[in-house]
Amino acid sequence: MTHHADLQRGFGKFEFAVVLVIFGILATLLLNRLIALEHETEQLEVSLTLRHIHVGLKLAIGEHIMRGEEARIPELLGENPLNFLGQKVGSGGTAGHWAYQPNARILIYRPRQPEAFEGRKELHWRYVGHTDSLGRTVGLQLEPLK
Repeated sequence: MTHHADLQRGFGKFEFAVVLVIFGILATLLLNRLIALEHETEQLEVSLTLRHIHVGLKLAIGEHIMRGEEARIPELLGENPLNFLGQKVGSGGTAGHWAYQPNARILIYRPRQPEAFEGRKELHWRYVGHTDSLGRTVGLQLEPLK
């Protein structure tokens, strides 16, 4: 009988080991998926913020055009593009924050997860005006810098 009891005890340990291995594999898969979702979320946040800035710029330009103040459109280049969001976004030197360098007209984002952006610790866009054939500023845009 002791031989049969030893087999049951050993088999229980083997089952336990198999369950632990399966649990470890599932936990690893879940963790990897969560990390991927965090990366996708931050990428989407940046994309949506840029899209909202572009919409705000278009609204500001449209306002000047509606008032017959097309000549004042270039003045918008003197403003922080983050102001066109209509709300405050995180700013400062920490990760996950936006910053603007007015002299160079460069918008900066410091990712919380650089791996989501090919390991880059900062993302940069230049705030530029677009002119027509007569040299008048007719549009504003953020252009990505590498």
